[in-house]
Order: sequence, then C-alpha cells, then structure tokens
Amino acid sequence: MFDDMLRGLNIPGAGVVNGTTVTGSAALRAYVSTRAFIANGSVAQLADFLNRSRNITNKGGGFVRNSGLFPENFFVLNPQFNGVMFYGNPGGSTYQSLEVRMTKRLSQGFTVQTSYTWSRSLGDNDGDFFVDYRDPNNRRLNKSLLGFHRTHAFLTNGTYELPFGPNRPFLSSAPGFVQRFVERWQLGAIFNRISGAPLTITAPIATVVQPFNTPAAGAPPICIVCTPNVVADFPKSNGQVTKVANGVIYFPGIQQITDPSMGAVSPLNALNGAFSNKAIADSHGQLLLVNPTPGQIGSLGLKWIEGPAALGLDMNLIKRVRMAETKELQFRMDAVNVLNHPVFGNPDTNINSLSFGRITTATGNRRFNIGVRLNF
Repeated sequence: MFDDMLRGLNIPGAGVVNGTTVTGSAALRAYVSTRAFIANGSVAQLADFLNRSRNITNKGGGFVRNSGLFPENFFVLNPQFNGVMFYGNPGGSTYQSLEVRMTKRLSQGFTVQTSYTWSRSLGDNDGDFFVDYRDPNNRRLNKSLLGFHRTHAFLTNGTYELPFGPNRPFLSSAPGFVQRFVERWQLGAIFNRISGAPLTITAPIATVVQPFNTPAAGAPPICIVCTPNVVADFPKSNGQVTKVANGVIYFPGIQQITDPSMGAVSPLNALNGAFSNKAIADSHGQLLLVNPTPGQIGSLGLKWIEGPAALGLDMNLIKRVRMAETKELQFRMDAVNVLNHPVFGNPDTNINSLSFGRITTATGNRRFNIGVRLNF
C-alpha cells in the first residue's frame, strides 16, 4: 500500500520510492516526520499526517493524491474539512452529595459556621464544548469523574470578639484610656481543606483515533483521553506530595523505565532509535503501566487519581474605635495563608514525559494587608 501511495516521491532520508530498492515502508521509517509515529505505535497520527500534510508534495492531501490509486476519502470521510464537529446533547452528568452544616449563632462575642460536603460528579465532559472520545463507537468509555469534582470539602469560618473592656470579663474596671485601647478587638478566621482535582494518567499516543483539539502553536494535537494499560495494581490512592532533593514529586516509590514494547520495534532504518515510549514500574521494577498497542484502547480509566489537596487558613484582626454617634474608625489587618502552606499544582501525568509525576507549580504565599477605614 505504501509503495503504491508514495511511488515516485523523493522522501528525505530514504530517496525516491520505487517499491524495490526503496520501499514506501522503508521511506516512512526513515523520514523524520513519520518515523516516531511508527516506532511508538501512533497509527492515528501517521494516518492523519498522510491525509493532511503538505510536506514534500506542497499540497494538502498530496500523499493520497500522488499515485491516483487512492480516493480522496481514503483516510477520512470528509477530507475537505480540517475537523468535523457534531453538535447536539447526547451527553449527560449527575451530581450526588452528602452535606452537613453546623452553625453557632453569635453569643458572648463568638460565632462559627462549619460545613462538610462529600460529593460525586459524573459525566462524559467537563463543559459545553467538543468531546474527544476514547472510542467513537463506544462513547460510554468517556464516562468518569468530571474535572470540577471534589470528593471532600471542609469549610469553616468564625469570628470572636476579644473579652476585654467595658461590660466584658477582663479589664472592665481599668482606666478609661486602657478600656478604649483594649475594647472592640475582633479576631476572624476562614479555614478550608478541599480534595484535589481528578486527574487522568495519560499515554498520549494515538493508537485508535487522532484527537481534534487546539494545541500550542506548531505542536500536534494531544490525546487527553488516551490512557495506558494497567498490568499490575495501581490503586486510586496513589499520589502524595513528596519533597525530594531536586524538586517535588507526586508518586513516591515508582520509577519510569523504557516501555518493554521497544523489543518489537524494527531495527530497519534505525527505527528503534526513534522509540521514546516509557512505562511505569514500582520500586522493585515490577511493571504497573505500559502504553497500549496500535488499535488498542488503554485499560486504565479516565480521572483515575486525585491531585494535591488544597489547605488554607486566612485570619484577620479588627480594632474599632467609635469617634462619634455616627462615625467609627476601623483598623484592620488581613493575613492570607497564615500557615504559609503551599498550594501545589497538579503533577505531569503523561507516562511518556520525562517529567512524569513532577510538580512544577505552586501558589499560596503568605501575605498581610493592613488598612484603615472610616465608617459613617
């Protein structure tokens, strides 16, 4: 087939395809734009390249049109379109939750409100936009936790007026200037702990379909729904922020190794030198996750693990000074993230990335804001 499709084309690194001394397959193995697709088993990327690339022929679909033996729609039904979208409402989602709330109303200068929510959000897409299906013939495979799902959310806030000054337990009989100084101080706090976002462990080689999305300029589309095969126990509880000598990792106790499928890659035209797929093993070298083979959908589900949880404590201290019947001066200090606890970003979840499992972003620096306000 490749002999017929590429015959007469001068492929860089191989020469002119004639079907004998230079075959079409050998040309694709040698050509820098296609060799990695073949070596890594990304058959959909290879088909997409041959269908749309302007390389060598300088015209879209040039590889298909070259010999005149292949119809325009050899690879896709509607080759005149860069992408075809189907608009409708075939998807659905569900939300289930258990919510508990406790409120202590203001008394003796103290009030607090606490809530806890356990929830589960399921569906096949996070928003109202296009969906990359793992298998267009079996759309149920996309049903998973939604990106905005959070398993646990614990939130509490409260205020406490310090017990000093007139009609208060302490310093109520102190001199007037002391009472004015110690009265009407209020302490407030907001504490929250929220589970991390559900994350998909990906093996973004296109073994079944080529995704249609908008990647960074010059980069090929990335399959965000392509997952690896599970070959040993890889529990959902995997994931723990761990600081190491050279950064922060999220999967302690595992290692990244060369995918064993490399042994099946042909050495012809040094094709095995273009192989870059990785696999994940435990600390003893037992394989856990490997890349699917061409035509195979990865067995690991979408949104398999949770990212780092968010923990925060904000506090404020307010002093109110009455200046007149209708005027009040307020001094306020707000402390954001008092504990200076970093809110870590999500790790790299691409098993073929050299930074797999690494966390490279964090937010949540502690900061203080001081202000004065006149209320009237």
